[in-house]
Amino acid sequence: MGGRSRRRAGFTLVEMMAVMMIVALISALVVTWTFGSGRPTVKAIALEAAALLRRERLGAMLSGHPRHVALDVSARVLIGESGGKVAVPQDVSLDLLAAEGSNGALRAVARFEPDGAASGAVLAFAKERARYEVRVDWFDGRVSIDAP
Repeated sequence: MGGRSRRRAGFTLVEMMAVMMIVALISALVVTWTFGSGRPTVKAIALEAAALLRRERLGAMLSGHPRHVALDVSARVLIGESGGKVAVPQDVSLDLLAAEGSNGALRAVARFEPDGAASGAVLAFAKERARYEVRVDWFDGRVSIDAP
């Protein structure tokens, strides 16, 4: 028998790559289907809320006029005076500790003064085992995120 008619045992590179792609696809699907800690979702919402609060603080300082952030309780949406919005999904719990009061369907979250000070607030977002708190310091208006 000649060298051409013999077939080598083993797998080709293309066959190995195809198997690896199938394994990677299946593992990606399994990871997305299983329930996790909820941490990425809660962290993303906390980051968006903090960004909204920071924009309103900066807007108050630049414009020289107070700016407000409110919570539409029925729609579960944080609304900035400049028009920015952050929706909070139903599966994420939201606790609010704020010095401001209510105005109909809107619940005041924080008021930022032109000098940078704020009314102060704490927004706590939680899902499953993950929890993030967005804090607005009343004295200097700084916005921070904590993961207690």
